[in-house]
Amino acid sequence: MDAMFVKSDLRIAICEDSLVDTDVLTALIEMSKIPHTLDTFLSGDAFLEGYAKEKYDLLFLDVFMEGLSGVQTAEAVREIDTQVVIVFTTTSDEFTREGYRLNAYKYLIKPLAYEDVVDALELAKLKHDKAQGATLAIITDSEPVIIPMKDIIFIESSNRRSLVYTVGETYSTSMTIEALLKLLPSPRFLLSHRSFIVNLDHVDELEEDFIMDNGEIAYIAVKNHQKVKRTYKNYLTSR
Repeated sequence: MDAMFVKSDLRIAICEDSLVDTDVLTALIEMSKIPHTLDTFLSGDAFLEGYAKEKYDLLFLDVFMEGLSGVQTAEAVREIDTQVVIVFTTTSDEFTREGYRLNAYKYLIKPLAYEDVVDALELAKLKHDKAQGATLAIITDSEPVIIPMKDIIFIESSNRRSLVYTVGETYSTSMTIEALLKLLPSPRFLLSHRSFIVNLDHVDELEEDFIMDNGEIAYIAVKNHQKVKRTYKNYLTSR
């Protein structure tokens, strides 16, 4: 095997007093195929009972619950943990301002849309991977090399090899760029061209192509330019 992605699963909690809504959200999370662990709670009190800092990466929190409301639960969470990604789910948007005050990432109106749930999962995964110091292990000249993902600037396909440009040096592997893309977290790592994967954290400037912070150019396919540009801008906003 040429490569592997070293990581731990995304830790998710759902706090929702409706079993039906819990089942729907659970199904949407499962559809994403993002590796995760999942705990469910029927009330804010039950959730807070065993809560500790950094226990979860992502919390889906119903606003309207018996006992402690979602807003009250979020207030208690923020006293303990400022990093967990909070996503409110509700049937009304009347508490949107409270969501901003509590640094909630999203405010999703039921019935939930799959795309919105995946967007929340990907943001939480991005934060999680950075915190975990995720690495990519590849084989170069029959020897394994472990590369911190934060050090990968971009990857280029060349002469049936993939060149991994990092902060320190460049590595060559027989792993295809398509296979590498499956091991790298999105949207942080973006296929900008059939021969280029770009780490958006290392983009210095976006013109017709990406100018990376090591001075190299990573090309963008002409037909995908608008989509790539939009993805990059959305990434900067979420980051």
